[in-house]
Parts: sequence; structure tokens; C-alpha cells
Amino acid sequence: MEHSTRYHESRRITLLGAGKNTLLALMKIVFGITGHSHALFADGIHSLSDLLIDSLVLVASRFGSKAADHDHPYGHGRIETAATVLLAFILLLAGVGIIYNAAAEVFDSRAVTQPSFYVLLVALFSVGINEILFFYTKRVGERVKSKLLIANAWHHRSDSASSVVVLMGVAAAWFGYGKFDAMAAIVVGLMIIHMAWQFGLTSVRELVDTGLDNAVLAEIKMVIQGVPGVRALHQLRSRLVGGAIFLDVHIQVSPFISVSEGHAIGQQVHYKIMQKIADVVDVTVHIDPEDDEVVAPSRGLPNRDELINLLKQRWQQQPVLAYLDNMVLHYLSGKLQLELHLPMAWVKSNVDAHELQTQLQQAVSDQPNIGSIKLMFVL
Repeated sequence: MEHSTRYHESRRITLLGAGKNTLLALMKIVFGITGHSHALFADGIHSLSDLLIDSLVLVASRFGSKAADHDHPYGHGRIETAATVLLAFILLLAGVGIIYNAAAEVFDSRAVTQPSFYVLLVALFSVGINEILFFYTKRVGERVKSKLLIANAWHHRSDSASSVVVLMGVAAAWFGYGKFDAMAAIVVGLMIIHMAWQFGLTSVRELVDTGLDNAVLAEIKMVIQGVPGVRALHQLRSRLVGGAIFLDVHIQVSPFISVSEGHAIGQQVHYKIMQKIADVVDVTVHIDPEDDEVVAPSRGLPNRDELINLLKQRWQQQPVLAYLDNMVLHYLSGKLQLELHLPMAWVKSNVDAHELQTQLQQAVSDQPNIGSIKLMFVL
């Protein structure tokens, strides 16, 4: 989904939630005072706190939906993730606050004032509108793949749960069980803390670059291994950025194919993963001619310029010096394998290819880094 579309979807649903919170906060506070309901008044204060959370969601969605730039090559999704951690912390505080206040009420020996009837109607209205916003916000969050919106949806449900507590408290007060609402509030507080823990843990895991679960990684490996030309893979790493998946992987191909063919195989790996694995937005594919996951056997071998300088010293009298620029190098198993492409006319002039190869090999026999030397005669 495009960043602008994602932001506008998030902004629209969040503004709708903010309007709901404003309406409910005013109703609960006013009718809580006039209806002699401490629970409804407290629920109104809770709805006011939701406005702060809605503002947080709007700001985080605005910046988190921005496309990648020079300073943020992986995009700005972590802004949304960090905001989700903050939201989880606010939910945690709300749950602890509910439990603390409810526990204080349980051990309070004073009589409970019976609330007015319309307090029940306000609480019912709050439950209904919060449940509607919960399902709607959750559906939008899942569609745009926003953990923050999904977390905010659950906050609508926590607001609904607190209104259920008010309903139970009013009903209990009418039937002479004034402490029952406080015990129910403790259960709801624990539920809110559990939700906060789930959202917070998931987002913190993302912030510290926790990889994908094993089932998804196994699926990705199957896709890679199904690409023709891939002999093996290693160092498959993943990260999540605001719900988007970034991957990098090393694939092993034949060491004797061209660079362009190896690149083409890598492109196929990239394409297949993007096509078959949901939420993947980028794949970095590293091409390996051999397995270097544990050790790098070819590390420390001379580069092309260093090798050519050496060969010019050792092969001073050899006519092959004029063709060193076309030499193909293979860095394999800790040694250099050389392929010299020479003109076919040499064969027609009765050059002893075997003798030439022997002379070239003997001239560098004291160089442990140089393995085989092959002569390739081309038109």
C-alpha cells in the first residue's frame, strides 16, 4: 500500500476515534457528576486520556508513513513502532490505575451512593460505540498493516471494558452488591495489562531487530532453493520496520559462471521472494561462489593488480603478458585459479600449449596462493 494512502486511512480512522472520545468524555464527566457515579466520572477521565493517545497515533502515522530517504534508508516505520511502545506503556499505567482504585474501593468500608438510572444508559451507549470503533479500527489497521492502529483499536475495547465495569457497578449497587464492580474492575485491569504487555513486547522485539519466526524463514528458504542456479544459501537475516519485512541473504552459485549470470540468478531470488512472501518490501542478495559462512578461505589473496605485477616479473619472456587484461580469476578454496584467454592462431603456429602451461606454472611454483593455470584458446 502506498505511503500516502496508508497515512490517510490511519488519519481518517484516528480522527473518528478522537471525535468519539471527545463526545464520550463530555457525556461521562457531566452525567457522572449529576448522576452521582464516581465510576462514570472516572471513566470520563479515562476517555480524555484517549484523546492524548489519538494525537500520538496521528503524529506517529504521519511521520511513520513517510517514504525512505537519505537519512532513513529503511523508511520511517520505526517511528510508529516506538509510538506503539509508548501506547503500550500508557495502557499499562491505565490497567495499574484501575486495579489500584478498585482495590482501594474493595477495602473501603463506606457505603456506596446509588447512581441515577441514566448512568446505565450512558454506559451502554459507551459500550456500543466503543465496540463499533474497535472492529472498524482493527479492520483498517489490518488492511494497512499498522500495529499502532491495531493497538489503538484494542484501546477502544479497553474503554468499552471500563464502561462494562460501570454497568456492573450500577447494577450491583441497585441490588445491594456495591463491591462487585470493584472486583470486576480488577479483572479488567489485568486484561488491559495483558494487552499492554503483548503490544509492548512485540514492538520492543522489532526495535531490537528480532528476526522473523522460524515458520516464515522456512518458507523463504523454500522459495530461494526453488530458484534454478542456487546451490545453497546461508546468512539469511530479517528485520521488521513498522510491519514491513527487509531481508538479506547469501546464495551460493557455480563459481565458473559469469558475473552477469550470477547477478541474474540473484535477481530471480529477489523477484520470487517479493512475489510469494507477504509484507516483504526489499531483499538484498549477496552472490557467493563458495560457502563462506563460517570461514572465508579466499580472504587475503592478492587482488588483480597485485597479481598482474607479480606475473609481469615472473613471466617477463612470455608472450602471454600482452593478454593479462583478459585473464579470468577464480578465488576458490583459498587459492587463485587463472584462466588465460589466448588467440587460436597460436595453436595454428604449432605452439606447444602443454609446454607453455608448464613453463608458466613453474615460474610461480613458489607462490602458494596460485593454484592451477588454464590456457583457453579463442578465435
